[in-house]
Amino acid sequence: MREYFRYFRYWFIALGIVMALYLIVFAGNRRSDEESLRTNTECTTQERVFDYAGVLSEEEETKLREQIAQREKQTGADIVIVTLNESLQEYARAYDAGADYDEFVMIYADNFYDEHKFGYNKPIGDGVLLLDNIYREEDGSVYTWLCTTGKVEERYSVKMIDSILDLFYEYVDTDPYRAYSGFVDRFYRDMTGEEELIVPGYAAPIAAVVITVIFAAVNLTTAKGKRTTTVRSYVNGGRPAVRRKEDIFLRKSVTSRTIETSGSGSSHSGGGGGGHHTSSGGHSHGGGGHSR
Repeated sequence: MREYFRYFRYWFIALGIVMALYLIVFAGNRRSDEESLRTNTECTTQERVFDYAGVLSEEEETKLREQIAQREKQTGADIVIVTLNESLQEYARAYDAGADYDEFVMIYADNFYDEHKFGYNKPIGDGVLLLDNIYREEDGSVYTWLCTTGKVEERYSVKMIDSILDLFYEYVDTDPYRAYSGFVDRFYRDMTGEEELIVPGYAAPIAAVVITVIFAAVNLTTAKGKRTTTVRSYVNGGRPAVRRKEDIFLRKSVTSRTIETSGSGSSHSGGGGGGHHTSSGGHSHGGGGHSR
């Protein structure tokens, strides 16, 4: 039996590699599929993509809705995207007569969120709304606003808001769907702290076979190498020759040093609650905006 296992040991190693890789891949994919239960029953709509500006095709809207539905379950937050192509000056100044141009989108986004009672956990609860108004206001700029609420407001710092909007602005003018889809995935990573890695199931056995072939080839070649010693290699005149060897303790020296460690916590600087303010309806929101 011992010889049997010795002969097939490389194939047992291969099987172990396959199983290990499969478990790693399965665990990574499974982690990305964890979902939470939505408890808000008062939201006035199930829609998440409000493309009033008409920058997306019907097919792109459908794919975006499906992506958002998955990411909402994984993040435990509502994800809403609104596009406009109209001046918000009259609308915003009806709520705040002194509102500046960059505040128009903020007022609209906050009210839109509140009026539809978005929130994954409760009305006007955990969620995010991205408002992109492609209309060029009288000051010559186009404005975008990111509205954060609930745990999303707590999570997002000013730095994080700037970062996700910078990413969005890279593609919004040339490929709107890519910009909105990238925003949704970046929001998922920001909220979960995970870099999603989905590996196809067939990748594990292929990798295992390659590794095993290399491993087996190297070890079989080594095993067939020329024998360089015999039973008499270390025998002098037919008698074992044992040379005397002693370890002599000379001195003891101990060196100590301090190892600096970094503290725990979020990898994002600035803390949460970026852009905290109260909407016209009296609800707490965070957020920030960009212009182009």
